[in-house]
Amino acid sequence: MTATPFVATPESDTGEPAHLVNARRFLMGISTKNSDDVLSLLSPDVVYTVSGHSPLAGVYHGPVEVQDHVRKLIRATLGTLDVLKWDDWLVGQNHVAALQFAQAQGGGMIHRNHQIFLIETDQHDLLTKIQLLFGNQDEADRFLGSLPVD
Repeated sequence: MTATPFVATPESDTGEPAHLVNARRFLMGISTKNSDDVLSLLSPDVVYTVSGHSPLAGVYHGPVEVQDHVRKLIRATLGTLDVLKWDDWLVGQNHVAALQFAQAQGGGMIHRNHQIFLIETDQHDLLTKIQLLFGNQDEADRFLGSLPVD
């Protein structure tokens, strides 16, 4: 984890709050080949929770575990994880909720559904808590359970 730190100013050039800029940059970057570049947006004590009962569900602590989880998901879906649309962004004082419609392939299946990310940030606008919830948890569990996870 040698990414160059990125810390947004309290208000970006667009007038958006820094915690929104950091949350958006992280979420849009985690499914790309440059996912390591956004790890500096995570607090050292970040907690990342993936809902469900699949082998990929669980609670991950710290940037390294988050990175390992994202890499495992990208490998298992053979790089087919694709956000088709960002439906909405809700912004609070130190919280961001993002609703996306995404698809991925793997295990002989195609999964298309909504996911919501609930994000909490610290006083430095770093992400401290990330929760991933699925629009249809049963479908997500079937899909994620079908993936070859190493």
